[in-house]
Amino acid sequence: LVVAGLALNSFTHYVYLARCTSLAPQFYPIKSSSHFVTQRMTSSSAIRHFTLTFDRQMHSFRSMRILQSRRSFVSSSISSSDNGTTSENVNANRKAQTLRLQRFYVRPETFETSNFSLSKEDSRHALKSLRLRVDDAIEVCDGQGRVKRARLVDVDSRRTDATFEMMSSKEENFHPFPGRVKWDVVCACAGIKGERSSVLVEKLTELNGRALVPLLTSRSGKIGSASASGKNASKGGSSSDNSIGRSKRRKDEEEEDEETGKELRWQRVALAASKQSLRAHVFGIEKPVNFNDFVSSTYFREATCRFVAAAGGADFAEKLRGVKEDILKDDDEITKERYGLIIIGPEGDFDDDEMKVLMDTCETISLGDLRLRTETAAIASLSIAQMITNV
Repeated sequence: LVVAGLALNSFTHYVYLARCTSLAPQFYPIKSSSHFVTQRMTSSSAIRHFTLTFDRQMHSFRSMRILQSRRSFVSSSISSSDNGTTSENVNANRKAQTLRLQRFYVRPETFETSNFSLSKEDSRHALKSLRLRVDDAIEVCDGQGRVKRARLVDVDSRRTDATFEMMSSKEENFHPFPGRVKWDVVCACAGIKGERSSVLVEKLTELNGRALVPLLTSRSGKIGSASASGKNASKGGSSSDNSIGRSKRRKDEEEEDEETGKELRWQRVALAASKQSLRAHVFGIEKPVNFNDFVSSTYFREATCRFVAAAGGADFAEKLRGVKEDILKDDDEITKERYGLIIIGPEGDFDDDEMKVLMDTCETISLGDLRLRTETAAIASLSIAQMITNV
């Protein structure tokens, strides 16, 4: 053991040797070129044999580790090249976003004038929040796809009115509505209470929906001046002397209620969300429509696809993939205008007669096994439709 300890220069060799050798001569298996043979060896020959074998094993181990590291380096280089391309795109888009001009919406006729002023609210936002100065540029949009650059030329002393000058007509661009399919959400949203209806409009705008069509059903009540029976809500009074002799204050209050109803509030929310999203087309808030008028309209019949959310319906994603495949096979994929309808019922669901009509004319889709609120179902369905058909 003393001779063995002096011959080895590492503790690892010593442990390996101590397992295999002793002072007395023993038989050790030696691997020949073709088979194992038994040979009588002394302790010193065993030391040399196992030391050489250990070194060979360590060399093979190091070679294997080097090979693995090279393979991992090559694979990481390939993935890093892909990530590098993605990173370049992300960085370029981030930089482009910082260089984009602030966008304001104006009336379409403003594009025909040379000088114009923004509304008081927009002027206050441009001058006090954005701190625009004379000669600073902005983008103006008519909400229908036309975008043009304008330059700030004058500010009043109170900084509440900003006058802009339209730049050359060469600076005008038209942006068609993006996507293969323009999605309209037909939603029985009269029963949505509080701010939830505003959240519905805001998210549908940010998800690039084209319009919200409030649907009046037997269980959805009325919205603003419209009711499910088709009667104007503002004509609900009688012709008695008492109703004719109502005070002027009462009339003014009713007119104010009509002007600040859900429809106008939704329009304000849609405009604000369109500004935030830098949309070239403002999200539309259509007039409430009666169920029977809706299903018998040309707008309903000419839709490219019609889906109604219902428990037990088909897989929505599979249906949308089929729609996308049909569009890609069409020769007029780019030029042809297509729009789809996503129909969401009220919180009490459609009644049996309404559901029968929809099942005969639309495809039923499922959004899962859980019971969803009306606004949740509308937002989720539009998200799925946009991701599959328009990305």
